[in-house]
Amino acid sequence: MNKNPDFGNTGNSVWNQPYMDHLSEHFFNDPQLPKTCQEAQPIFLELYPDWIESSKLNNVQGLRAFPYRFVSVGTTQALDWWHYWTAVNGYELKMFRGEYPYNRDVILNQEINWSDSIDDTGLKQGDAVMVSVPFSGTGRTPTQWDWLMEECNAKNIPVLVDMAWFGTCHGININVDHPCIKMVVFSTTKGLSCGNWRAGIAFSRINEGSLEVQTDWTHGCHLNTAIANELFRNFTPDTMPKKYGEAHIAICEHYGFETTNTIHIAQAPDTPEWKPWHRDDTYNRINIANALKRWKKDGTFYE
Repeated sequence: MNKNPDFGNTGNSVWNQPYMDHLSEHFFNDPQLPKTCQEAQPIFLELYPDWIESSKLNNVQGLRAFPYRFVSVGTTQALDWWHYWTAVNGYELKMFRGEYPYNRDVILNQEINWSDSIDDTGLKQGDAVMVSVPFSGTGRTPTQWDWLMEECNAKNIPVLVDMAWFGTCHGININVDHPCIKMVVFSTTKGLSCGNWRAGIAFSRINEGSLEVQTDWTHGCHLNTAIANELFRNFTPDTMPKKYGEAHIAICEHYGFETTNTIHIAQAPDTPEWKPWHRDDTYNRINIANALKRWKKDGTFYE
């Protein structure tokens, strides 16, 4: 196994210090912060869609078609809601190989194996789907996206789209206004380096359950949403891909990786050296966040 310390197997993106510098100078010392936090949620729900649509490097269409918006703690709270909603309604949750493993590991009283994936079994009425865009296994739009929409619309299969990596990506052009898509979720964790104060939004066609109640009662994490509002106003979704795009290409060329649409994710060759990095025996996905920081700092590679 390649033991380069600049490579990882998590989904964590690059820490962008200018976000923290801005917050330290313009936000955390504001004497109005307690009041700002209390008023943050409705502003957050208005600013977030505008911020997403302000991207010049991505095009996510159809968000305005969803009648409800909910606050979520990152995307994780929304994913948990989806697990509960699908279970209560008797659906069998299905995913592609290479999907975010959290969704496999948190399921109670059920073991999901690779042989249970959409790739292996297809889809049937009574299933529900969770799919990430960019896709967790590749850092790109899922190659099966068009097929998935056709199948799920035809078979009345509800879908949640997890866009947690938005803000770290470029070239993602999708329309989420499909009848089968019941929820689309975003997070500030990766794109705005907010892992310590995660905030997320859910665009939903379903108006029930914990996300609806907590949003209605304004029981969200107000400091987290206030931080997000400050960053929305001062940084674009293209900040990270613009900053690290050149480094991403340089690293992939140096190590013989395939570039992806997500700055901290690369695809390694299908060779024995990279098999330990596999995702469900399907993708050799490499996290190159540390390599990006090294190259951005001094133009070097770990040897």
